[in-house]
Amino acid sequence: MEKSNLPIAVIGLGKTGISIAKYLKKNNQNFLVYDTRINLEITNEIKKYVSKENIILGDFKKKYIEDHDNFVISPGINLKNSLLNEITNKRKNIQTDIDIFNDRKRDNVICITGSNGKTTVTLIIEHILKSLGKKVKAGGNVGLPALELLEDNYQYNILELSSFQLEMTKKINCVAALITNITPDHLDRHKTFENYIKIKHKVFKNSKNVIINLTDKNIRKNDYKYKFSFGGIDKRESNFSVHREREVNYIYQGLKKLISEKDILLIGYHNLINICASLTVIESLGLDIQKSIKSIKEFKCVEHRMESFYSKENITWINDSKSTNIDSTISAINSLDNFTILLMGGKSKTNNYKSLEMAAHNKVDTLILFGECRKLLKENIKSVKNIIMVKSLDKAVIEAMKSAENIRKNYQNNINILLSPACSSFDMFKSYEERGVFFKKCVLNLYR
Repeated sequence: MEKSNLPIAVIGLGKTGISIAKYLKKNNQNFLVYDTRINLEITNEIKKYVSKENIILGDFKKKYIEDHDNFVISPGINLKNSLLNEITNKRKNIQTDIDIFNDRKRDNVICITGSNGKTTVTLIIEHILKSLGKKVKAGGNVGLPALELLEDNYQYNILELSSFQLEMTKKINCVAALITNITPDHLDRHKTFENYIKIKHKVFKNSKNVIINLTDKNIRKNDYKYKFSFGGIDKRESNFSVHREREVNYIYQGLKKLISEKDILLIGYHNLINICASLTVIESLGLDIQKSIKSIKEFKCVEHRMESFYSKENITWINDSKSTNIDSTISAINSLDNFTILLMGGKSKTNNYKSLEMAAHNKVDTLILFGECRKLLKENIKSVKNIIMVKSLDKAVIEAMKSAENIRKNYQNNINILLSPACSSFDMFKSYEERGVFFKKCVLNLYR
C-alpha cells in the first residue's frame, strides 16, 4: 500500500470485500467502501468492520477517483471496467487482497489454480498436511478469504486462486505452485483463451517450485524450469502418474506402484489425477509420501463435486453443482458406469457445447435441461435420444425421478442421476453452492 493521507477505497462488499474491511479496521486504516448494488443489505457482520456512513452504494462515479490514492479491488470486479482503466491511467495504486496477503505472508504458501480440480487438490493437500501433524489452513477461492489466514500463525497456507483473483494480483510468493489443468472457461470475462492461459500462468512467476501437469498441452512447460511434475504417459517422466492394468487404475510414484483406485473414496479418473497433483506438491515439500497415502485413503469427496449424497432402490443421486464448465461435466459423465440421467443448465459461459455430444451419447440415457440456456444446450447436444426441457431445477429433479422409474420398469441396472450443469448458477442462484444445496433439498423432499 502506498503512503497517503487519503482514505483507502475498497471496491466490492462481497465475501472478499468484507475480509478486506476487517483487515483494514484491525490495522487502524482509514477507508471507504463502494459497492454497485443499490439495495445491498448492510448486515451486522458488515457493521462490525465499517460504519454505514462509510459505505457508498450505486455506480462508482469518476469524481470518487480523486478522493483516493489506494484502491483494493475484489475479484468479482472486471478489470476491463472503464473506471478501473481510468484509475490505472491516473497512476493510482490498485491492489487485491492477495497482494496484501503477499506483503504480509512470505513463508510456506502453496498456490493452486486451474480450470477444474483446484478445490479438490487444495483440500486434499490440506488434509494430508494435517495428517502429518502440520498446522495448515486453506483459503482464497475456497474456505476463508486470504486475509483471514493472517489471523493465526500457520506452518502452511494453501491458496486456491481463480483466474479472477490472478488477473489483478501483481505478485504472489510461494513455496510451490500448481496449475491442475487449463481448458476454456470464463471467456465472457477474459475474452480470449490465450489471455486466460496467460492469467493462469501468473501463479508460476514467483514460485520456488513449479509443478507441471505433463498431460495438459495448454500448460507452457517449456517456459519454466521445474523439478516436479505429474501425469504423462511414461512412468519415468513424472513424479506421479496414473496407469491402467487389468481394468484397474493405479497411481505410481515413478516406477513404484502406490495405490489402487479401489482403495480411495473419490469417484473418477480425474480424481486420480488430482491425487497425483496433490502428492507432487507434498513431495516438493520434502514430506513423507507413505504416510500421505494412508491419509488419502480416508479423504472424502468435496461437497458439490461428484458428491454421492443419497441412494435408494438402485437409484443414486450425485451432486456435481461445482461443474460450471464443459470439461468438468465431461469428466463427471465419463467417471460413471450404469444408466445416467444428466441434469444440465444454468447461465451459459459459451455458445458452443458441441464437445459434450460424444460423452453424452456414450453414457447418458436421458438429458434434462433447465435454466436460462436450456434451448442453447438442446441445439448443441443432439446425440441423446431422450431430452426433456424444464424451466427450473426443482422441476428437473421431478422429471429425473420419473425417468428413473421408467428405466427401472425395463432394466434391473443401477441408475445414476447426476447434476453436472456445465454452466454457471447465476440465472437462478447466487453460487454453485446454493444451487447444490437446493438440489439436495429437492431430492430429499421426494422421499419424505
